[in-house]
Amino acid sequence: MKFSIKHGTALLALAATLSVCAWSAQGAEGFTKLRVAADPSYRPISFQDPSGKLVGFDADFAAALGKHMGVPVSYEGMAWDGIIPALQGGKIDAITNLVISDDRKKVVAFSEPIMTQTIVLVVKAHSGHEQLTAADLGKLRVGVMVNTAAATALQSMQGVTPTTYNTVVDAYNDLMLGRIDVVAVESVNGTYIVASQYAGKLAVVKQPLTNDVKLNGVALRKQDTAGLQQVNTAIDKMKADGTLAAIAVKWFGNADNVPK
Repeated sequence: MKFSIKHGTALLALAATLSVCAWSAQGAEGFTKLRVAADPSYRPISFQDPSGKLVGFDADFAAALGKHMGVPVSYEGMAWDGIIPALQGGKIDAITNLVISDDRKKVVAFSEPIMTQTIVLVVKAHSGHEQLTAADLGKLRVGVMVNTAAATALQSMQGVTPTTYNTVVDAYNDLMLGRIDVVAVESVNGTYIVASQYAGKLAVVKQPLTNDVKLNGVALRKQDTAGLQQVNTAIDKMKADGTLAAIAVKWFGNADNVPK
């Protein structure tokens, strides 16, 4: 039998149709496995231990989430600036700790909140900047990690043109080297980093950058409606049985940032 271009086109179309059907069936049934990715350099949310294993609040949360969903979890590090496209493209199934925003709601579906946080400013200790406010930023060299809630907060501030970094680690390094004056960052990272890595060298400004309290949730593809229900049911169980609070206490010392 001859194989014509016409036949080839028909087969490709059939394959595409079958692929869509398989995808839809998976979405209708929910997740049988959860593939998760995270920034591998964002303490204490996710980072590599000396053996190279990813650990942190998010790694523990993702593992517990999978357990409560009854599905296995695979967890990997991924560049933050490409993580939402990876989710949309089907390379992963979830981002298990992402700040919920109106712009992000346009492209992904969010679970119920799992964490609260604010945006804070980190400066060198004894630099004279410990009492600065948002109004002072236009006169300072500001650093921020790309595609974060902190970066979004800075966008609305007139006169502030921050230096952007692919990782928050690079921003802290430049702050220590004196190349920038301040780092804008989410409080869960800023407070942990200052206390655990730069005690006496860096300081968190007492006044948050904004008065907004940010909510974090699990991000999924919009079409994964059954998966979203699975995730929300599991989160409810984790809140009820104390699992979520225990993970927060392990990494933050308290459960104050766990939504009620």
